[in-house]
Amino acid sequence: MLQLEAQMFGTDRTTQSSPEKSKSLRGIRILADLEPRELALLSAECDWRSYARNDIIFSAGQGGTRGDVVFIVSGSVRLARPTGAAGRISYVDVFAGGQFGETGILGLDDGDLTAIARDDTLIALLPEARFSELLTRQESVSRALLFQYAKMLRAREAATSAASESQPGATGAQRVYAELLALAEPRAQGDARGGLIVPRLPRHRELADRLSTTEEVVAGAIAELVRLEIAERDYPGLWIRNEAALRRICDAR
Repeated sequence: MLQLEAQMFGTDRTTQSSPEKSKSLRGIRILADLEPRELALLSAECDWRSYARNDIIFSAGQGGTRGDVVFIVSGSVRLARPTGAAGRISYVDVFAGGQFGETGILGLDDGDLTAIARDDTLIALLPEARFSELLTRQESVSRALLFQYAKMLRAREAATSAASESQPGATGAQRVYAELLALAEPRAQGDARGGLIVPRLPRHRELADRLSTTEEVVAGAIAELVRLEIAERDYPGLWIRNEAALRRICDAR
């Protein structure tokens, strides 16, 4: 079950009302095939809440347990969940049109989940029991949800395969370097510094989970690039000063 928390950083904004015209579930992908009347009924049954950027939507281990499916109408939400030992945490970003929390219907406990608004965000909360009834009655929603899960599983398998097959024998650090090159883009025209830029460097934990390595390996690999003056931190991103040198150590065997 999701543990919803009304206490946020700063003023409690969950009680603020949103404009009625924005209280629509039309943009939710798994509900796309529902008739307008059905969508209107669902919208009326939802608990609508707005959050500012970096507000805590709910936090693991705190009171107010309540089972809801959360539809993200606008903005985006970052989900954080402990994984494995040593306090590692996996992060997933869910954007407008998506949803989360429906796994409670399958008997999976989400009590360890924390959700934070990445942007100014509007969400609609539908009770799990109502969503379960919707799945039973509306085949289009069940089918869309299954398709979503299948797509996520295939993407995860592809990412794992790419990490292992595209760089056979590569070290953890080299996988980090390859990922940095994949994330990098040319600097804006007129920027005399040249090189490549990773506009927003993912957290070490995110990279470690994505590349099947450890945070220590990720931190060490990036620190080594800075030490060799191949890269330089350019918060919140990373400036790759010497692309050729990075490619050489990435491909070295």
